[in-house]
Amino acid sequence: MTFNATCPYPFVGERQFPKLGGDTNARLCFPLPLWQTECCLPCPKQNYFYRDNFKTLIHATTYVNLLGVACCCFLLVSFAVLPVESTRRHYLSVCLAFAVLLMQMSFVIPVGDPGDRCFDEITPHDMYSSLNCALSGAFLLGGGWCIVMWSFLRTLSLHLQICWQVVPGRKFFLTSQAIGWSIPVIFLAIALSLTGVSFRFGESCHINSKDGVQTFWGPMLAMAAASIVTQSITFGYVTQVYIRSLFEDKPTHVSGNSHGQYSTGTSLRTVTASRAFRRIRKVVELQWRGITVVIIILADVIYFSTVFLQFDGTTQMTKDNLEHAKVWITCMITHNGDKNKCLGEAAKMVVRESTAFTVLFLLSFNGIWALLLLGRFSIYPAWIAFFKNLFKRRTAPDEFVSYNARRTPEPSSYEMLESKQRHHTASTTDLSIMKPEPTVALNSFREYNPSTFSAQLRGSRADEPPFSPFRDLESAPFSPYHDSQDSPRFSQFSPYADSPVNERALAFPREVRIGLAK
Repeated sequence: MTFNATCPYPFVGERQFPKLGGDTNARLCFPLPLWQTECCLPCPKQNYFYRDNFKTLIHATTYVNLLGVACCCFLLVSFAVLPVESTRRHYLSVCLAFAVLLMQMSFVIPVGDPGDRCFDEITPHDMYSSLNCALSGAFLLGGGWCIVMWSFLRTLSLHLQICWQVVPGRKFFLTSQAIGWSIPVIFLAIALSLTGVSFRFGESCHINSKDGVQTFWGPMLAMAAASIVTQSITFGYVTQVYIRSLFEDKPTHVSGNSHGQYSTGTSLRTVTASRAFRRIRKVVELQWRGITVVIIILADVIYFSTVFLQFDGTTQMTKDNLEHAKVWITCMITHNGDKNKCLGEAAKMVVRESTAFTVLFLLSFNGIWALLLLGRFSIYPAWIAFFKNLFKRRTAPDEFVSYNARRTPEPSSYEMLESKQRHHTASTTDLSIMKPEPTVALNSFREYNPSTFSAQLRGSRADEPPFSPFRDLESAPFSPYHDSQDSPRFSQFSPYADSPVNERALAFPREVRIGLAK
């Protein structure tokens, strides 16, 4: 049998370590009459109640939390950067994802500061002696409260839409923002000031057992219960409407009615139930992801709370706990501090190893669940398009194009272009920017003036209608695209045939001047 100062191995005498700091209430000390002193279990205590590989398993959950933090950050950045058509973001989803990120950070902070978790050999650190403990504990308590609050607000929003046909608007938005963040801050301040946190289990700090039920566990579990009750009422209403729609699909025939008419009241109820069910089904189809993630996260939080309340129960000075402690201490002294031979007796004093590992592992998955259920597959193609547009080389605008050509004209201001120019144009896009100036009408047809040189050259008379390229060629006897000997107007000028010389047309009047038409 080996002795450590005045106590048997592995225990340490309490007199050697005065209460100078740390969580002195978390010391596990007991009197040993044979040695006439108070002996304490070394810190951290969990190393003596579980197997050697348990510490490795707990540390592995930290890397799962890192993955969860990365998923939450990716989801929040997608909400902030990508368009709403790709993310379908909503402030209830954004706030819930941010709350999950806060709680995930509590399990990641110890990775950046893997320092000693003990103030001395028998006293664990608390929030006053370790900044790491203060931050991880605050993120854990505050994140848990935020998750519960925003889960309740999301459940309440769904309940109002389905059961009361009320669409939450700006008032609900402002109220939810005020309640969703203020209540967690208030209860976090109460829990830290009255109870505090310390290294009790795992690599993060948790709420202490002293008044922990009154300041933290009780109010948070009450809010979680309110969320579950509201969700249950909503699902009960959905089930009721679905059953009514099944039984009232066809209106019942009224007995004793000689005209064979249907019951008016039943028909109205049929329409109401069917419409209500279609509306509810549409709402559930749109929000099934949020409903699922709320249920999963609430289940994790309630399971986490139950396990730690059970853990607090093992630290109470009850008769059964004292009997189990005496058996385990006797085993440790008998086997010279070999914990592997006393694991059976130690299992009666603490939470089972499988239960403790399961709760930490499930909490680590909350960030992954948030990405899978609150995020959509469309965000990944949206990110690809975002980076393509980000690194795409943009061509500078042509500095030689005039302002009138750059601006987009109104559809009513387009002028008809000649068919020859339209076929010669390279593309339709070039035509869309060609808007002639109103003062220059080079492409427009001028009004017919019989006193012009071109009109005199054609030999047209004032009493004859002028030649117009817009006339109906099918109905007119003259066609400029073929020669007709029978046409009475064969003597008219045509650019496609050799017309006989009209001597009367060549006798120019004196008032004719060669030039442009006025």
